[in-house]
Amino acid sequence: MLIDKYKFYYLFTIFMITGCSQLPVPAADQSVTETVESNQEPNPEALKHFMDAQLYISQKNFPMAIIELQDALRLDPKEGYIHVSLAESFWKLGKIERAEAHLKSALSLNDNDVDARKILADQYIIRHQYDKADEQFNVLHIIEPDKAEHVIAQAELAAARMQWNKAIKLYREAYDLDKAMIYALEKAAEISLRSNKLQTAWEIYAQLVKIDGRNVEYLSAYADLIIMEERYDEATEIINKIMDVEGHSKDRLFQSGIIFYQKNQMPQALDFFKKAYEFDKQDANVLHFIATVFLELDQPDSSKVYAAKQLQLDPKDHRGYINSALAEMNKNQFLKAVEILLPVVETYNQEYAIQYLLGNAYYQEKKYEEALVYLNSALKISPKSRNVLHVLAIINDTMQLWTASDSLYEKLISSDSTDVQAYNNYAYSLVERNERLDFALQISTKAITLVPKNAAYLDTYGWILFKLGKHDEALTYIQHSIELEDTNVVVLEHLGDVLMRVNRKTDALKFYRKAYEFDSSNDTLKNKAFPE
Repeated sequence: MLIDKYKFYYLFTIFMITGCSQLPVPAADQSVTETVESNQEPNPEALKHFMDAQLYISQKNFPMAIIELQDALRLDPKEGYIHVSLAESFWKLGKIERAEAHLKSALSLNDNDVDARKILADQYIIRHQYDKADEQFNVLHIIEPDKAEHVIAQAELAAARMQWNKAIKLYREAYDLDKAMIYALEKAAEISLRSNKLQTAWEIYAQLVKIDGRNVEYLSAYADLIIMEERYDEATEIINKIMDVEGHSKDRLFQSGIIFYQKNQMPQALDFFKKAYEFDKQDANVLHFIATVFLELDQPDSSKVYAAKQLQLDPKDHRGYINSALAEMNKNQFLKAVEILLPVVETYNQEYAIQYLLGNAYYQEKKYEEALVYLNSALKISPKSRNVLHVLAIINDTMQLWTASDSLYEKLISSDSTDVQAYNNYAYSLVERNERLDFALQISTKAITLVPKNAAYLDTYGWILFKLGKHDEALTYIQHSIELEDTNVVVLEHLGDVLMRVNRKTDALKFYRKAYEFDSSNDTLKNKAFPE
């Protein structure tokens, strides 16, 4: 590396040899001549050794270069750039400590030696001594506060260390220093997205769109972000802007589909997703959303078709298995869902949805032991999943593992005081066991207070009143439940029991028989409906 005054003299030597009429000193090297004028003339012998060293360096003969540079340093010990050249040569030979020592020597001669600090920082980075590298960049920024490149170096170092907030801040600062550094702003936006700092990403992409309102990449990312913020009208305007630039495309049709999907306008969403599919039939993501929308539209057979296409295109896309299983479960074909998920459950042992759906399918088939295995796996992946906690509570309750089920219900209630399902199910479990009826009534009250027109919750409350001997009150609530939903076998039977207790036998038989129509395999109901 030929630098500062020795570079000047090297060029001067070439000038003398070639007989050129003018010395071609680049504009960037004007400081070099100033250094020469202000400093003592270099030792000629030192200069010769230095120049010989540069020749050896160009030939990658670093041992000989070091010998020449050491001779130059002996003759001119106050020249920092000899130390820098020595440092680079030692570094090439893997002698890291000696390289660092010479860089520090250069800095002891000139604390503002920018080149020495840059090289020292780079060496620290390579050696994973990031704090030391950061210190050097901080000093460089102080020496040259207007140089955006130092701030960018710090930003890249922070990004490498996954210090996302710091990296974003520094990239934005670099852009503020030099408006030509659009790259820095782009990196800040990219890191914001990667680290899920969506508000920051939105702010930066809004800034980028103002800088270049026809940049499709900026506009597209900005549209995605405002879709997430549910600003659908604005997102549609942005997408239209993009289409003005590039015409209709799969990506824009897909984004439009997402907007309608988020607005729960499924027919319109399906229309756009299908149009996107016509543009590109090799996009598994588009197929996934088509399959998902068909499920939302309660068309499981159509969903299966596109889920199959999704898996054919990308057998490793776990969403294809999920969509296929959901299509079967939508049709109450739980064993078929098991057949889909069981072969891949180990492959995707960290995919919550697959573990949960398999566990739920087994639960629906009353295979509780198997269900517990996969539901507990799902819970390990997502310990706060309320869906899993609810199903686990019901299974444990059904298996009469009441210590476990009570614990789960209490966990659900304590973590969310508005969880009406937990209140109701816990209360119903207690009343069926005939335990803690006053407490059961208390939590059941919370359920019907939060959701006063739910048939199941009203039945639970009425049934507790019945068990407490408050038959007339019980009758009121269970009748209200029947008015809301008159096809539930359990509730119909409950009403029959209450009516029988208040000596309305004829009415009781009517409801027993109606219940038996829905469940003709129930011998208990049969005996109640048709007593001898």
